[in-house]
Amino acid sequence: MNQPLNKVNVELLQNSLHLLSNYSVTDRVALNIEQYPFLKNTGEIGELISEHDWSNTSIGEIEHWPLSLRVTLHNTLHSSFPMFLFWGDEFLCFYNEAFRPSFGVEGKHPAIGKKAIVVWGEIWHIIGPLLQKVFVTGESVMFEDQLVPFYRNGKVEDIYWTFCYSPALGDNDKICGVLVNCFETTKSVLARMNK
Repeated sequence: MNQPLNKVNVELLQNSLHLLSNYSVTDRVALNIEQYPFLKNTGEIGELISEHDWSNTSIGEIEHWPLSLRVTLHNTLHSSFPMFLFWGDEFLCFYNEAFRPSFGVEGKHPAIGKKAIVVWGEIWHIIGPLLQKVFVTGESVMFEDQLVPFYRNGKVEDIYWTFCYSPALGDNDKICGVLVNCFETTKSVLARMNK
């Protein structure tokens, strides 16, 4: 329950803000990560999640995130396999360090907290229907060596993927997200094509 702001609460808030202002950005991120165990040992991606202004998103401030999102993110962020998570009706984007190289040198990174349609606009005609299908039906979809060209390294590249989109349950046993396990197969596909 929210307490009305009185003189004591205002003073406490001012003192807290003053103490925080004495910390560097790095220190504040470290404090945030200490506060949220699901972000510990998650590298740059954990820092980006910690630093992001979630107040203007459909999922709100990080301290109010449902347990289901925190657990799914923990599992995603701590995996060595490339993973991407779309969460909520707007399919807000999360991904792990193993997925990060998929964006290339000059591309979509950082995409943390952005709406999927903004990040993946050039392939929305491909992934939008897949996300909707999984989100609505709860059925997983899988593709092998699928061409999914997208912008990275300063241009749209033809990229082949093997991937699976699976439903991610929320706290109310309703599907609240789509979890993607994927790996790029471009080199092997091109090698087979050039034989």
